[in-house]
Amino acid sequence: MKTSSRSRALAGLLALAACGPVTWNPVPVSGPAADLAALVGEWSGDYVTDSATGRTGQIWFRLEAGRDSAYGDVVMIPGTNRWGPTAPPPAQELPIGPGAPQVLTIRFVRSAGGTVTGRLDPYTDPFCDCTVRTSFTGRIEGDVVQGSFTIREERGATRGGRWSARRGN
Repeated sequence: MKTSSRSRALAGLLALAACGPVTWNPVPVSGPAADLAALVGEWSGDYVTDSATGRTGQIWFRLEAGRDSAYGDVVMIPGTNRWGPTAPPPAQELPIGPGAPQVLTIRFVRSAGGTVTGRLDPYTDPFCDCTVRTSFTGRIEGDVVQGSFTIREERGATRGGRWSARRGN
């Protein structure tokens, strides 16, 4: 993770912590025992969208050996370009402030054959101001997992991005 991304993620986490105590959400995990064993530990990383939204975020995930639930969340840090490749609305319609970080809940994770898949709970995306569903997939290689994700708007449009996490950060 680049220093600027790490600084933004830390700022987002601090802003969320100021709102009250942080409760890590339980995340159901499934898969063959050997594949789940490959996910045991504490993972942290980041993501970035491929689109013009400028969105980045922080990922945190922890799985203890022999458990069927892990704990983790994704912190979304909205970018400054809410309108993507289109022109922004007139000045009187512009929101004030860059948008607050938002905790997104990981709904489930499945691991099989060295591949991790999962989904986030639906959430309101600040880019489209609509409900979206996000799915992700990644490949585990030792202490690193890397992959991609797809964001699907309720209207049908899709965007994507890349994510990675490292065990033991």
